[in-house]
Amino acid sequence: MKDINEYVIGDEEFDLICEYIKIRYESKVSQRDLAKKIGIAQSTIARMEKNMHSMSISNFTKLLDALGYKLEIVKKEESNEQ
Repeated sequence: MKDINEYVIGDEEFDLICEYIKIRYESKVSQRDLAKKIGIAQSTIARMEKNMHSMSISNFTKLLDALGYKLEIVKKEESNEQ
């Protein structure tokens, strides 16, 4: 678990948000432009990026789609560690 801005989230959610932010920065797309493109408030994106708001899967996949990415489910590699 990560404790960011007084909010606790799971490692997977933290990693996913960090990866999305990295993609948005590398794409040079502002929160405002992205929000307009998918029809949500810029403040919703800002809250999610600051880890103050869990975004719906629907809105998150719209964000990724607007950046040219998609969310996939993949099976974890099995570990021999017990």
